[in-house]
Amino acid sequence: MNQMNKYILYVSVVLNGILLMAVTGVLPFLLYLSIIINLVLAWFSVKCIKDSSDVEEDLDEIMNKTDLFVNHLEDIYELEMFYGDETLMALIDHSKQLVNEFIELQVKYFDVDVVEEQEQQEEQEEQEGQDGREDDVAPA
Repeated sequence: MNQMNKYILYVSVVLNGILLMAVTGVLPFLLYLSIIINLVLAWFSVKCIKDSSDVEEDLDEIMNKTDLFVNHLEDIYELEMFYGDETLMALIDHSKQLVNEFIELQVKYFDVDVVEEQEQQEEQEEQEGQDGREDDVAPA
């Protein structure tokens, strides 16, 4: 039934345009045609913006899930039985590269300011590295 309503709307628009041209002339018909085209373009613009917003939200969700995965890997790596495992370390590095690629995509396609987040992550990594070095050094 919804498809039928669309066809009725399209036929109505065309018939109204023909009637307008027959009654008032070509100039009002061109104005009518311009209004219809502008309405279609406005609808298309809103649809594109909504789709772009949906893609941005999906990319944010992927970023959050990947970040959780990286944190989980780091937690596993810090366990005593896995500490120093090269395979896990390579997996952590690979996942961090993946997160950085997602960040680059966000910067490229969306108006996202991720510099502050990267700086916070780097500061956190430096603090964790300093904490780890302090634990390794035994007091004299």
